[in-house]
Amino acid sequence: MRKIAYVFALLFLNALTAAVKAQDDLDLQSMLQKEINPSQLFLSDSFYTWCSSVVKGEDGRYHMFYSRWPHGSRTLDDDSLNYIFNGFSGWLKYSEIAYAVADRVDGPYHYVKTILKGSGAPGAWNRYTMHNPQIRKFGNYYYLYYISNAFDSSFHFTDNRKVSGDWLHWLKYNCTQKIGALKAASINDLVKGNYTMIPEPLMQPDNVHTFEVATNPSVTQGPDGKYYMIFKSRKPNVGNMTMWMAVSDAPDRPFKLLGQVFTDASLACEDPYLWYDKKRKRFYAVVKYFSNNKVLAPQFGALALVTSADGLHWQAARHPVVSLRNLKIKGKPATALAHLERPFVLQDKNGKLQALFAAASVKEPSKESTPIVDFEYNSFNVCFKLSGQ
Repeated sequence: MRKIAYVFALLFLNALTAAVKAQDDLDLQSMLQKEINPSQLFLSDSFYTWCSSVVKGEDGRYHMFYSRWPHGSRTLDDDSLNYIFNGFSGWLKYSEIAYAVADRVDGPYHYVKTILKGSGAPGAWNRYTMHNPQIRKFGNYYYLYYISNAFDSSFHFTDNRKVSGDWLHWLKYNCTQKIGALKAASINDLVKGNYTMIPEPLMQPDNVHTFEVATNPSVTQGPDGKYYMIFKSRKPNVGNMTMWMAVSDAPDRPFKLLGQVFTDASLACEDPYLWYDKKRKRFYAVVKYFSNNKVLAPQFGALALVTSADGLHWQAARHPVVSLRNLKIKGKPATALAHLERPFVLQDKNGKLQALFAAASVKEPSKESTPIVDFEYNSFNVCFKLSGQ
């Protein structure tokens, strides 16, 4: 009798597993707009433009929160080695979170104001850059997640790697990055500064499992009502990044680690945009593919899709390719891109996917002398509309 019960349980488990796998039918590449209008690019002549996230407001308009920092060389400011932040490298110290608005999801978007800068306060964890913004609405409130940093004059690698010179100085800023958030009752309140800024980081390295940095945050609500954050950090003796999942009972309270994710070398990626698909009953993430092994996509730096039934165990989605690093603008030949990253997927209130936003550049921005005079070396945010489900 026990053996029969075991067989039935095994058959049920196999059927359930097959049903879950059968639900993994999301194909973003087939939904992605193949040719865009020039108005779907958002850029500035004076600022690098990066890290866009968008939400539809109470007014029916589309509100973009993004990173920007000025072109050109840095003055001495408070640091005699400030030249290490010249040009595109300035994101680590001079990025600010700005706000733009459009009547349509695909733009054109128009800059309105800068809403968040580093506090400037010595000793504060958020003294300098404001970067990686992600706007989300949970319940009746809007939450803007971001990263910021300070300066650690005593920084050293926990695995005793030896670094020196400009690279060491860069790390004294880089390795203080932490994740914060603010909360507002409306977009209007957020833009006007009527928000609650959570004073302490929601996530920072614990120096037990995660080390040096906490960046690239993306937060979603899971099927259990809890809030899940995926983010990037490092580990000793690991030359590149590690990705982690954390959980919280509320979107604006500290998150606790659940475990490392994307641990298989074939899933090497960063910049995840995370969401839970209620229809398919699984987590998805659009990521920047950080490998040449071609398991997720045939190109390093392409946008890819990964999926998980529980948020901890991830695999390539059935249709893993989202977009290669190229761009087709109406009236112009197709263009290869040096960068296509920081993906963000806009959904409506019913979970329908509306658009994919990403940061891009045609050529490597860090290679151009400043100030930038050539569009190809500039950076911009791009919107691709999504059709069908």
